[in-house]
Amino acid sequence: MICSDSTRRRATRLAIAGVLTTTAFVLPFSTEALAESSLPDLSGRWAMILVMPAAADLPLLGPLSLITETAAFVDVVQSGSQLTMFDSYCFTELEMTPPLIVSSVPDAFTCSLRPQPREATLVQSGGNTVLLQSLYTEVRGAHLKDPVNDPLPTSPFDERVYDQDEDGHPGLTIPVNALNLVTGDTYVVHRLQYRLEGTVIDDHTIVGSIPEWWSEQTVIAASDALLMLPFTYDHHPDASLHRFVMVRVDATWDCATLREEMPAVLESDE
Repeated sequence: MICSDSTRRRATRLAIAGVLTTTAFVLPFSTEALAESSLPDLSGRWAMILVMPAAADLPLLGPLSLITETAAFVDVVQSGSQLTMFDSYCFTELEMTPPLIVSSVPDAFTCSLRPQPREATLVQSGGNTVLLQSLYTEVRGAHLKDPVNDPLPTSPFDERVYDQDEDGHPGLTIPVNALNLVTGDTYVVHRLQYRLEGTVIDDHTIVGSIPEWWSEQTVIAASDALLMLPFTYDHHPDASLHRFVMVRVDATWDCATLREEMPAVLESDE
């Protein structure tokens, strides 16, 4: 289910965004205004799934493929061609091949995330309405003065690190089980950056690609020293696999619903 305060945060965000939208300066009628009037109305609640495949080379275990699927609800506020998107994360699923490591993103991790709004623009291209989201950056487990360029902390004693999931450990906690040989918790700081390009199929469906994304993580501490060993992490070379899907949903949907409907949502772009 969605974190307990997500509904309150959603209402506050939408109220603020609504004030900003209704008090915006209204331009005289123009060609630009005419073009915006033909754009679809995407305001409202959406479910979004990001699919980010990668290849990793792990110490002691060797190479493997990793697919990260992140599911969230997105409240969209639209003003002409401009979109402001407020995210409430539900869950993140990790699929490794071969399954050498069992790792999951705990609910406490997901519920602690407080992403800033994302901005996107709608444009007409080749008879389609296209959603263009500029590069978005989210830092988890640390406060950085420059979230885009500052290096991530590598020590739990770095003053920028904080206990975001409030479990008594620095950063965010991710449990790891490597072939039942090494089992424990890692305490991490994470930076996610991504850009979206999607096509509005209809008023209820947006599908597209993630042409740029970076996932950077440092393990600042761990319950077993072997879990501190460095590893490499690269994008999957097939660009078509890096994709996202958004479908409009109503207020009856919660995170359990989204998890159940996830296969159907992912099939929306097929």
